[in-house]
Amino acid sequence: MSRFRYFGGIDWSGAKEPLSNLWTAVGEERDGRLCIVALCPQPFRADVASYVAEGWRRHTGAAEGEPILWGADFPFGLPSVAVTGIEGLRDRSWRGMASWVADRPPEEIRAGMDGLHKTLRGTDTGGAMAPLDLRLYKQTLEGIRSLWELLDAAEVSLLPVAPKPDAPTVMIEVYPQGAVKDLGIKGSRVPSRPGEVRARPAALRPFFSFDHPSMEAAACTLEDARDACLACAVAWLCRDDLDQPFRLNRIPRHLAELEGWIYRAPAALG
Repeated sequence: MSRFRYFGGIDWSGAKEPLSNLWTAVGEERDGRLCIVALCPQPFRADVASYVAEGWRRHTGAAEGEPILWGADFPFGLPSVAVTGIEGLRDRSWRGMASWVADRPPEEIRAGMDGLHKTLRGTDTGGAMAPLDLRLYKQTLEGIRSLWELLDAAEVSLLPVAPKPDAPTVMIEVYPQGAVKDLGIKGSRVPSRPGEVRARPAALRPFFSFDHPSMEAAACTLEDARDACLACAVAWLCRDDLDQPFRLNRIPRHLAELEGWIYRAPAALG
């Protein structure tokens, strides 16, 4: 039985701050279903770090120490060949890589990894972009920086790259657009014609409900709010399958612990 009652989702952004496209969602399991109880824009990445660690509790009434499982929509790691190629890196582990990334601007890191911009990780399947792709690299590198800072500031377990038993905050990497295909969710990312927004909730209701109609309206109208809810839903679906990368054994254990793993709804994996 899962130890989690609360679940979170992060639709991440590496864009210039303040942000309009970074959203968080928090859900509570109620009678075997997920209910979204908080859906918030986050203007600064530092706000997300404090919200993930503790701030979400004021929106849910959760007691101190009550655990939460977060799904975050960005690559937790770089391809192993990129880590191997970092000059002067003493510790070629995820922690060594994350510490190195946290000390450098994204543009400098990408410029130094020419030839690897389209290189996928072992877990980057199903349409996921390469972590250093021009469209994703800032999101990747700012995400890794934030993970490193979060580890220093709170009791957090990052699976499978930096596990910490019994930490109250657990985070996994998810891919909301892949989840749309896995779960068979119909409809475009945003409404395409007047009146469509009234029909869109039906596509999401099999997977989660909302504590207030205003949150449902935001998720059905704004792509980033929707993706935060989908990230939350994937975390909830994976609550009893946190050893997924090792259970499936599709890539070597040491590679998953270095590069990270995109968690998917167990029912989609067979």
